[in-house]
Amino acid sequence: MLDRPNTSTETNPGTKGQSPPPGSLQLAKWPPDDADLPGGGPVGAPPAPPAPAGGGGDYGDGDFKKGRFNPVTIIGGLLIAALGGGLLYYGLKTDAESMTVEQVVKEKKNIFVLPIKDQIPRWRKWAADPNEWALQQEALIQLAYAEDPEGIALATKAVAQPDHRIKGIAAQVLAYYGSPKADGAKPALLAALKEADDSDRPQIVWALVTLKEPQVFDAALDQYRKGFLAKVERLGGGTAFDPEMLAQLVPLDKFAALANDPSASVRQLVATLLSRDANPKWTQTLITLVKDKDVEVGRVAATGLGKIGDETARAPLLSALSTSDGESRQKFLEALRDGIGGEGLVLALQSVKSDPPEKEWFQTKQILDMVKDVADPRSGEALVKWLETKKPVLHWQGEAGTRLAEVGDIRAAKYLGERMRADPLKLYSQERFWEADEGGHLSRTDLPRVVASRMLADLAMIHQDKKEELKAAAEDSVLFWIKDKPQPHANGLRFLAAVKSEKATNDLRNWAFPKDPLPKEGAQPPFPPAFETAQSALRYIGMMKDEPSYPKLLAQLKRKTDKKMDITQDSLAGAGLAMLGMSLRAVGYGAAQGLGQWGDPQASKPLMELIEDETWHEEARLAACDALAWCADDKTMSEVAKKARDYASKKEPRKQIIGACYASTLTLKPVPSVVPELADLLTIDLDPGLRMNFARAIGVGGFDQATEGKLFEKLKDPELRNAAALALILGGTPETAARTVAMYGDFGQDALNDLKDHYFRAFGYWSDEDFNKGNIYRWVANAEAIARIKVSDVPQEWSRQRLQSQFDNLKFDNGPHSETRVVLRYRLWQDAKKGAPERKKGAIQTLKFMKERGVLMALRGEQGETGEMAKKAFFELMNPKAGLPDEKLGDLQKAAQKSAGGKGDKQ
Repeated sequence: MLDRPNTSTETNPGTKGQSPPPGSLQLAKWPPDDADLPGGGPVGAPPAPPAPAGGGGDYGDGDFKKGRFNPVTIIGGLLIAALGGGLLYYGLKTDAESMTVEQVVKEKKNIFVLPIKDQIPRWRKWAADPNEWALQQEALIQLAYAEDPEGIALATKAVAQPDHRIKGIAAQVLAYYGSPKADGAKPALLAALKEADDSDRPQIVWALVTLKEPQVFDAALDQYRKGFLAKVERLGGGTAFDPEMLAQLVPLDKFAALANDPSASVRQLVATLLSRDANPKWTQTLITLVKDKDVEVGRVAATGLGKIGDETARAPLLSALSTSDGESRQKFLEALRDGIGGEGLVLALQSVKSDPPEKEWFQTKQILDMVKDVADPRSGEALVKWLETKKPVLHWQGEAGTRLAEVGDIRAAKYLGERMRADPLKLYSQERFWEADEGGHLSRTDLPRVVASRMLADLAMIHQDKKEELKAAAEDSVLFWIKDKPQPHANGLRFLAAVKSEKATNDLRNWAFPKDPLPKEGAQPPFPPAFETAQSALRYIGMMKDEPSYPKLLAQLKRKTDKKMDITQDSLAGAGLAMLGMSLRAVGYGAAQGLGQWGDPQASKPLMELIEDETWHEEARLAACDALAWCADDKTMSEVAKKARDYASKKEPRKQIIGACYASTLTLKPVPSVVPELADLLTIDLDPGLRMNFARAIGVGGFDQATEGKLFEKLKDPELRNAAALALILGGTPETAARTVAMYGDFGQDALNDLKDHYFRAFGYWSDEDFNKGNIYRWVANAEAIARIKVSDVPQEWSRQRLQSQFDNLKFDNGPHSETRVVLRYRLWQDAKKGAPERKKGAIQTLKFMKERGVLMALRGEQGETGEMAKKAFFELMNPKAGLPDEKLGDLQKAAQKSAGGKGDKQ
């Protein structure tokens, strides 16, 4: 990614009218203020063509660096432009008046709510109308998003219009269609280029570059020198400039000849292109560039030397790294990360200084932290080679092993297994003050082993066919670690259960079913450790599917022998029952999770009995509702839907809790057969909270056309509107989701804000079923579709921002069948490589959505459509659209984290 040239424009402070920033397309303000029109013209008058920037001054690196233009020339140009604009306005004005801003907004809304097949004819009409520029702009954009073939012809015609606002948008649209689809537009674009001004010339030039028109090369290089081309935006936002497209116009030798160009910007472009090609024949040129007086040029050239990989190339790279420090070193490393990926960062480990020892620590940590951030699957080979040749101390072996595990590399197990035996008090010394992380000195924490055990568990979930290999590498050491502690850590139990460890079975049984008696009534704190351990162990004995333990798991649901004893949260606040009640809650909660991990339909009835027992603790019953989703068959789930409705309709609070609990069951596992019944249950008689649970369940399961019709009908009722909308957004197609949100143009901002919050809270955690059924891909596609439409002429980007924030909550295991980010990342990577075409597309779109640049970098090397999609996704990820932050999102995230409580293992 090139971050330069970067041109700023300074104008006379007393000048109100000014041209748009060169090279960046400006959508004309609607309506313009009087002060924004040259000469204070009337509102509604077409603005004059912008004055040429720069006043004929030097366009070389001097002006590029200073970013200054001649204010006198600008003022003179504006006066001429104002006169020309006034003549154009009065010369072209017809009897028909332009639409008002309210009419334009209403027309857009009326189109957005239609099915796409009905939208396209309306957009085509406006795309062909030069008299309503605001609607013509929107129409051209929406036809491109819809991939309508006629949009190409309409954009080609629009390029010939005199209005520069339309020319620029039309050029963006043609660039979006790309080659070969829009190749027929080249003559029109070349003709438009002759009449272009600074407001649309960069867009027209870039459109020709994307269509691989060699005639535009000189003009493109000229625009690049001036700093304009790098500011061009692609349709939908984000930088459009991609050096690789420019390189397609001429042989790379022509660029190599510019390595000594006086413009630092051009030399940086040369370094970028030669680095991406990474042919050994460019070694000497890149060596020259890595030593460039402009450090930015050197950093870019460093990536090329790293890719070439021989000693001739790498020696100057490592030399440049070794002599850089502080911020300069960080930027060098970022260039290697973004240009090569994880392999480039591992290469940089060779530049770490061994003296003084604190510098070695900080530089190694800096690099391995960046390896974590990029999460590039290709870094595995380089990391293993570094580990085997460098033989680092055990701390760095563990960190490098963790980096391997984070990308699903099973070779991590060997290094993590060895790390699990290292006691922090023996491995670290207080005298070495630098042996610390964000949490303090490492001698005082066992966090590295906690993380290592979590990574081992994730590897076991990823490589379920390689249990023996994982056991050989880490079974003994993990068992040693958890038995060396007063209480076994849940991450260790998760790993041992996932690999079906025979060595751990007896210990796991003893932990899950302690012989300690339950506390007696009136018992005082502390809480018995045996029952604290049992809660996790019960879950993992269920994951292991240990047959002798199954009856004991069911028996835990009956541990409260006194039917009248009330151990609900409110009752435990009174004296006498706290220790007993919380111990019963622990075994009930753990057993429910264990049964959920097991997934045996025979457990459905005992779980439902616990759910309906109003005297049991609410958290244990909620865990039972979650477990029921993984145990129940479709017939039982239909019964669950009816029970949810029946209990929710009762007035007693405890009955409604049962209804809400059953409703949560329906949100976890897709059961399409019960969805029509759930849609019928969305009535005004149903508790509002339950409506949202039912809406989520409908969205998880997906629905047919008949159910979609029912839901759209319910949008008309203000009481049911947001529940129906949530179901449509989650369960419908991208078109359905976008149409639903577009309808809120008539419902008011308060209703829309309420929908946004319900949408955020609809995603608790991702389950393996969500991945297998493609729900995650649907939700991502729908969020992207919503972000492209407008309500009251405002883009609805909240859908993208709020869903992305939920992907950030996947660090830890969140309960039975949940996906961690490590596991999901690996599965998406494999789906992108080996899945069916639609799943490949969904996986790559989701990886971009999750900002997984390392995996996308790796996928760029795949053959065919996969590689092309990954290249496009990576470019867009690295050149994102600038958007306004969602101010309420932080509060929603804090609330979600607080309510998540202890569903999984959070360490």
